[in-house]
Amino acid sequence: MPSSLGRTLFLPVRPAGAGKTYVASRVIDSYLSDPAPESKLVYFYCNRTEESRRQPESILRALVRQLAKSEGEVLEPVVGIYNGREGKGQLSQCLTLAECQDLLVQLTDAYPQTTICIDALDEVDHTKRLKLLHALKYLVERSKNVVKIFATTRMDTDILLQFEAFPRIELQPDDNVADINQFVTTTVQEAIEQEQLLHGDVTNELRDEICKVLCERSKGM
Repeated sequence: MPSSLGRTLFLPVRPAGAGKTYVASRVIDSYLSDPAPESKLVYFYCNRTEESRRQPESILRALVRQLAKSEGEVLEPVVGIYNGREGKGQLSQCLTLAECQDLLVQLTDAYPQTTICIDALDEVDHTKRLKLLHALKYLVERSKNVVKIFATTRMDTDILLQFEAFPRIELQPDDNVADINQFVTTTVQEAIEQEQLLHGDVTNELRDEICKVLCERSKGM
């Protein structure tokens, strides 16, 4: 584990459908609504149904784009890459994974603290996922300044093994049973009052039975 306690990887681990994206979006929205001074947040939402959102290179390029500008100015490492490509007539070529990895180290050095939030890490192409995991570890270990990575994921073995030395919190469906039960009860009652459920002709006993079945079968989702 890196010597700096600020360089950590934080993994809320949840089963499929239990709210990984909700957790990530709340973290991101909270930061954006009240950003910490002298810090930078970048993020990416992975999605197994969209090819560009499950490839390591695409993810790292997106992070580079978000870090490339500070106070409206493009940072020197990116300018250097551009000038080099322009001199070789290679401006149309995409950044390679290795180039992204090294650029991210240089770009994070421009900020006192960088937080990277990646949602659904488990939805990255499983045949290439190790490349992304290695790149993230490389970044955390090589950056001169504090780099924190917050990632949501299912408990896939390859992901957990790569970051077994890093702190993580494992969240299970039972952890939010009370919230789900309250949501179900409130939603069912509103549907009855608005006559959207059986035209509002629902006895208290039937309402309670409906809520009970929905809560039992939700399984934390």
